[in-house]
Amino acid sequence: MKTLVTLLLTSLTSVALAQSDDHGPSNVDLSAETTAFLCADQADNRIRLVNPTASSADESLLWSFPAIDEEPIEFIPTDAKRVTHQGEVFILAAYHGRVRLIRFSDSTLVKDYPSYSSCHSAELLPDGAIVTANSNHGILRLHHSADKHDDLPLPYAHGVTWDKQRQCLWVLGDLLYRFGYAEGKLTLEKTYELPESPTGHDLFPLRGDAKLLVTNNDGLYLFDIATEAFQRLSNLKWIKSASQHVDGSIWISDPQRTEVGTSWQSDSVILVNPTEPTQRHIISGSKFYKARWWQAVNFSY
Repeated sequence: MKTLVTLLLTSLTSVALAQSDDHGPSNVDLSAETTAFLCADQADNRIRLVNPTASSADESLLWSFPAIDEEPIEFIPTDAKRVTHQGEVFILAAYHGRVRLIRFSDSTLVKDYPSYSSCHSAELLPDGAIVTANSNHGILRLHHSADKHDDLPLPYAHGVTWDKQRQCLWVLGDLLYRFGYAEGKLTLEKTYELPESPTGHDLFPLRGDAKLLVTNNDGLYLFDIATEAFQRLSNLKWIKSASQHVDGSIWISDPQRTEVGTSWQSDSVILVNPTEPTQRHIISGSKFYKARWWQAVNFSY
């Protein structure tokens, strides 16, 4: 496994070097299988797509929003996802106070909606609506437009992910929630108690399997939708993000790199499953809240 991961990551170097703009690439077309990390970087409030094996920080940058030669925005990013809608690739970015849909090919801001200051994650629904999870406010907000939204109480709201096969929305807060979605409305269908404590944080699906990566203050778990059971994958606490590589391995943002910033920021992603000698990628200079593999997630899109 270690050799396979190394070969896949090393293949990115030539892609990074091909982007030759002095201030970093702004218009790129990377395949869905490109091995890179999409980071919600709070070091300067940018969304970054990076090659973790490049020899320098300048060479590692594949894309950013805003571009490096532009002023950073005032909103602090908390999550970023690669999503597809009507055949195009977008970045769905959550910020404290905003949610934005950015067309990847030309960095055009397509949607820019206000949300709560505790916005932690977002999800794009099939009809183009957007859902945000707002933790401190305990609110799941369904955005129909910049001016129209519906708010649903949901304690400790932290994570959301769409399930295209079952046509439902999974939401993580004090419980794991399953909502139906039809005609612009969310309807609660079922809830599941979390292992150990009601402190759900990150929710992200495996790339194709009907299983969800779930983190809370106590560890990382895999929720099997068919059996409705949780399996522990890691005992590490306070994990902010988790995602699956194309080779099947599971990586997380390292929750123990507190020397880079606050307790919720990191500059490293580490392999946690399968359990092998520690593999780590440091994204130099970053203070990201969440970092996810760029590769397509067929579970949702």
